[in-house]
Amino acid sequence: MKTALLRSLCGVLLCLATSAWAQAGTVAGSVLQARSQQPLAGVKVSATSPVLPAPRTVLTDAKGHYQLAQLPAGLYALRFEKESFQAVTRADVKVESGQTLTVQVELAPVTSSPPAAATNGTASHAFAPLAPFAPPLRLESDGVAWMVVPRAGDIRDRAPPWALPQLSVLGPDGTNQSLFAPGSKPLRDSDTRGHGVNPTIDTEEERISTYTFQVSTASYALTRGYLERDSLPAEEAVRVEDFVNSFEVGEDGDVVGPFVIHVEGFPSPSRKGYHVVRVSVRARESFTDVGVQLEFDRKAVARYRLVGYENQSATPEPFDDDAEPESVPLAAGTSVTAIYEVKLIGPAIAFGTLRVLYEEGENTMWRRVQKLLPSSVLRSSSARVAASTRLVYVAAAFAEKLRGSYWTRTLDWPRLHALWQDIGEPLVSRQDVVELGALIKKAGALDQRKDRFGPPGSLSTMDPDTGPGPGR
Repeated sequence: MKTALLRSLCGVLLCLATSAWAQAGTVAGSVLQARSQQPLAGVKVSATSPVLPAPRTVLTDAKGHYQLAQLPAGLYALRFEKESFQAVTRADVKVESGQTLTVQVELAPVTSSPPAAATNGTASHAFAPLAPFAPPLRLESDGVAWMVVPRAGDIRDRAPPWALPQLSVLGPDGTNQSLFAPGSKPLRDSDTRGHGVNPTIDTEEERISTYTFQVSTASYALTRGYLERDSLPAEEAVRVEDFVNSFEVGEDGDVVGPFVIHVEGFPSPSRKGYHVVRVSVRARESFTDVGVQLEFDRKAVARYRLVGYENQSATPEPFDDDAEPESVPLAAGTSVTAIYEVKLIGPAIAFGTLRVLYEEGENTMWRRVQKLLPSSVLRSSSARVAASTRLVYVAAAFAEKLRGSYWTRTLDWPRLHALWQDIGEPLVSRQDVVELGALIKKAGALDQRKDRFGPPGSLSTMDPDTGPGPGR
């Protein structure tokens, strides 16, 4: 009796399974590279439909083949994505019961903005600066491209600083956002924290910059989640320091007491006349409190901008024996990186001094290490810096693009992706760096915001030293 009942139940289940199978279809095909017609492996193929509770995803094999089986009958959208290639979407793909639909796709490589014309027969490079210096005359001293300026007064007299009262502007989503506008009184670095994108500071007004080691990767993770859902994050949710410190930068650098310090820079690809400077501090042991300060030499540096760290308060006073800087614990092996934009005045042995104060236990005295920053670490091209330095710059520029920063207006999405490609092997093939490139492409495809600082033609007359004008 029980055996007969069991056989009947199995028969019913088999009929149901057969019926469900008959109502499902399959989409299969291959993906080729448009130019060479070679198969593309590792292409992400995603199927979405109102009849699916969640998207279905597969990767193409070594021959470029893919197969999406057991798809309920209905209309689908298929999306084909691979790093360094333009994504393709096929809409209204009809899947019918019991049938296999073949969909063949060709992907074209991503094209970047036209590069600057090569000179002297040399190939252009994505990391080449937008326009390194003005006037064009420059010297090479210890690998640094220095400005040569007729000293009738100071260089600052020809490019007065913009000082930064808050300016409320209408953002692309219809909300009010805070920017900095030119003014008659330059403000201090400490006056501008927590008010939108950091300003450019004149060293005659303030030569000292501080930031804390209290960073995380939360903002980058949040952004990744938004982009995976085909949405841009809110501009105010993007924290540059979180993006920069989401990537392992290695252990290279100079041993200075209980720290390893790595400082180097290269001409900015997006800001005329400025160097990008990377500052990484790695702890060799654990500390209960650590604070950091960078003091620029006014004879070497005209202006600087700390990229990110806007929500942290500053202590813009030199560290002395009795100073107690804003500080946080730092575990052994932890590395914290900051990015600066620096405008140089002329040749100097060093362009600044980095100081780190630390406390190894409760109720102990503060200790201090400092490192003179030689001008030789500011290279004349990005090819002469570590790949990790190019990586953290791309991460910082990505965050600033998402924030709608005035200082990345000249850096469009295709060129930013080209900079990602120029990070170079083997780093560019590391999984987290590959994901960064994919996120940059996705953001570029989603970004429909208009330039609120002016028409595209205004980029050619954009002053690299001053911010957006009033009312923009």
